[in-house]
Amino acid sequence: MTFLKILILGANGMLGRDLATVFPGARLCAHKDLDITDEAAVRAYILDAKPDLVINAAAYTNVDGCEDDRETAFAVNGDAPGYIAAACREVGARLVHYSTDYVFDGSKTEYVESDEPNPINVYGASKLRGEQNIARCMDDYRIIRTSWLFGRHGKNFVETIRQLSRTNETVRVVTDQVGKPTYTVDLARKTAEIIECPPGIYHVTNDGVCSWYEFARAFAPNVVPCTSDEFPRKARRPAYSVLVTTKTSPMRPWKKALEDYLRPTVKVPMKGIILAGGTGSRLYPLTKVTNKHLLPVYDKPMIYYPLQTLIAAGIKDIMIVSGRGHVGHFLELLGSGKEFGVRLTYEIQEGAGGIAQALGLAESWAGTDDVAVVLGDNIFQNNIRKDVEAFESGAKIFLKEVTDAHRFGVAEVKGNRVLGIEEKPKAPKSNLAVTGLYLYDAGVFDIIKTLKPSGRGELEITDVNNAYIRRGAMEFSVLEGFWSDAGTFESLLRASVMVRGLGEPRDGDGSAAPVKATSPSTTKESELGCKLL
Repeated sequence: MTFLKILILGANGMLGRDLATVFPGARLCAHKDLDITDEAAVRAYILDAKPDLVINAAAYTNVDGCEDDRETAFAVNGDAPGYIAAACREVGARLVHYSTDYVFDGSKTEYVESDEPNPINVYGASKLRGEQNIARCMDDYRIIRTSWLFGRHGKNFVETIRQLSRTNETVRVVTDQVGKPTYTVDLARKTAEIIECPPGIYHVTNDGVCSWYEFARAFAPNVVPCTSDEFPRKARRPAYSVLVTTKTSPMRPWKKALEDYLRPTVKVPMKGIILAGGTGSRLYPLTKVTNKHLLPVYDKPMIYYPLQTLIAAGIKDIMIVSGRGHVGHFLELLGSGKEFGVRLTYEIQEGAGGIAQALGLAESWAGTDDVAVVLGDNIFQNNIRKDVEAFESGAKIFLKEVTDAHRFGVAEVKGNRVLGIEEKPKAPKSNLAVTGLYLYDAGVFDIIKTLKPSGRGELEITDVNNAYIRRGAMEFSVLEGFWSDAGTFESLLRASVMVRGLGEPRDGDGSAAPVKATSPSTTKESELGCKLL
């Protein structure tokens, strides 16, 4: 079964963020977006989203904290799953929900899915209540019991012990609690398989059994064994909570998963895309024989400015998308990009399909990499290097305060959230124009595939951005420096005057940012320098 509309609850959590990677087109819902303990709010949110599949990764997982706050534990882990299940049943959505090994008492050495639960702490009891409420409300559910989670996006046992190991001569870890560690990356990937399996309860962990002490010994050399009696906690833990998988294939051993987790992560450089298509009809007859992005803005071709925006941000792989009649002109002007210290690739957009359609042409080239997208007629003074380096997932737009917001796409914001974007509104909800500069994760290409043509017959970039907003995955920055497009005679003149008047402005960190020629050339660096940036 193909799920076209997926909703992930608890999307900002350790597991939720890995689920967002596995399901890149999903709508992401964090705690700030929805209080899952509010039954009416849950129903309204899910009925509005109309998902085919809901993945609930939201939970109160502080085991000792649950002992102190039983009411919150049962509200989040027990009652809320029932609210979610009822709403899923109403809209016809399938539900995936995560539970725990702590629903068992540890009197056996291992547990299969059909074994009778008997929790010995509040956390386990609250999670069991959640399982029961789901089963009472609906039939089309998959409950995944898992254990001892560790992952890159949240506090977990591995990071706690590593930190203690760095600051203490020895660290005591219990030997008489036995279970199976689970890497959230593997669990998220396995979830994609289980959604296609028959309804019911599934046990999913990485393969291999160990004690907490044996687990810690795999990555911290100065741990020493102790018993649970020597290390008392508020909540009792089961001595043995080994989950046995009987309904699906086993995952890789936890030691192999731990190796991946501990391996230093290398951030893959972001790629850049300049969209330089279109007919340039508003600049006719200048564009009768050439592409508007090759017209001069003061003393340089327009295309130099968006190119420098990407170069100044540290981006080295750049694609230029343009129409069939003009790609050769860009190639003749810019070549392979070696002169500028970058690698340039060219793609042809056949016809006027819209900005989003042009961006979609870069999918195979971009692969799984994040992309910075800039419209070829936009000129920016700000340097976005810090934004590029800090980007992790979702999308980011760059806004500019303007006095004539009705001429642009306008963002409505509240605090640090973008509520929506409206294209050229008669009554703008803010004075924040959406500029032609965007950061996207690889999920943007899946979103583009779901778009329908607008009234103009094109795929609109505003629809892409609103899709990220609905998923709760949109960030924004407000630009302080000069910004202008150069798509009309008036804006082309304004951009030229501003570039000339700014002389040699500075980028975001105060340093000049010229486009530098790195190979011998008769062209002087000052002639190539895009001094605006």
